[in-house]
Amino acid sequence: MAKVFLLQLLLLLAGAGSGERLIGGGPCKKRERHHHVQVFHHKRNGQIGFCGGTLIHENWVLTAAHCYNQTAGGTVSVKTGVHPNSAIQKTHSNLRDIHKFEETKETGDIMLIKLPGGVRGITPAQLPKSPCKTPANGDVLQVAGYGSTVNPTGPADPKQPLQCLDQRVIHCPHSYSNTLCGEGLHKKKATYSCQGDSGGGWLKKRTGRTGVIYGVHRGSLKQFTEMSASTSVCAPRIRKWIKDTMTNH
Repeated sequence: MAKVFLLQLLLLLAGAGSGERLIGGGPCKKRERHHHVQVFHHKRNGQIGFCGGTLIHENWVLTAAHCYNQTAGGTVSVKTGVHPNSAIQKTHSNLRDIHKFEETKETGDIMLIKLPGGVRGITPAQLPKSPCKTPANGDVLQVAGYGSTVNPTGPADPKQPLQCLDQRVIHCPHSYSNTLCGEGLHKKKATYSCQGDSGGGWLKKRTGRTGVIYGVHRGSLKQFTEMSASTSVCAPRIRKWIKDTMTNH
């Protein structure tokens, strides 16, 4: 199997925001990822954290929990309609209906943000049907983001074309629970995941503009930097938490 060379996960990078970036992918197709969003954390100290996210309902965005650090204060905003460039963009500001799964970063790095008023004209990504079946080793899932396309230590650029990268699901060689792991497909092409893209969905693509989301990108496993990791949407406690949160809020 091809190896994915990943930088260590940086959950909060001072001055550059938090998240993961992709190198080794390519521009997403115009009919893909219309449900991808940009998530901004406007901190009290003036820094701005930047992540991706996925619209899974007209009122709800699924992203990584570390994209919003409550101790840093400030506000959260979400920009929808970011892909393709011809789409009608809308910024949802001062969002406070934010829900984190109460677990450690290793086992529950996932968060839901409610958008007041909802989003029209965008087909959300679909959650897996119940009972949720975790993708098997070898299945291909796609991740997307706005990180640097050339420099693993460069800044994320939310104005560049959205980048997509296919990954092969592999066995996670660590005791982390609620985790889905992946590696790149290309043997001769280095693939990096770093700051700027955390929170993006791991999707099984379907014909047309949507897909089924199976994970929320969080970065690399600390002890195994040759593979990337996401919080699994199929984990029973995670799946129940998503359903309960969306039903009760």
